[in-house]
Amino acid sequence: MIVLQDTGRIALAKALAAMPAYFAWGRGDGAWQEPPAVPIAGQMRDEIGRSLATIVEYVVPATEADYDYMAPEGVGDNILYYKKSAEPSQWLYLQANFGFFDADGETVRECALFFGTTVTPDTPPGHRYITADQVATPGDMYTLEYRKPSPRERKQETEFLILPL
Repeated sequence: MIVLQDTGRIALAKALAAMPAYFAWGRGDGAWQEPPAVPIAGQMRDEIGRSLATIVEYVVPATEADYDYMAPEGVGDNILYYKKSAEPSQWLYLQANFGFFDADGETVRECALFFGTTVTPDTPPGHRYITADQVATPGDMYTLEYRKPSPRERKQETEFLILPL
């Protein structure tokens, strides 16, 4: 039996942390009032745009008394707690902020995390939010989530994810 070791997980985390990470929003299927239970592997239905993760940090499990981040655990009310780690670990915290006008007027039904996205040459340098037509190469999709419809209104929103590797 082959077992992935913690050092191997840390190596994966280091490799992912070194790549650009983008959270992508999509329209999904306009007929969805309740999202399908299982996303279609490897593809978004109708991408709107992506926001570059501006925080990518190593974290380790923590307690409710001593944490920097908390995240829901699957279904139910369970909460997992994490704290920042100066040393590489097998857990990554990623966060991207979508601005007030990013995807304004759209209805978001899907969210994905991509590593290794590249932008088109005409994309102004330093842009953290890119539209679907500014994606030169999509990179590798790491996660995909279908959601209940969420209309975008002019407000700032944050996407975050803790990757256990």
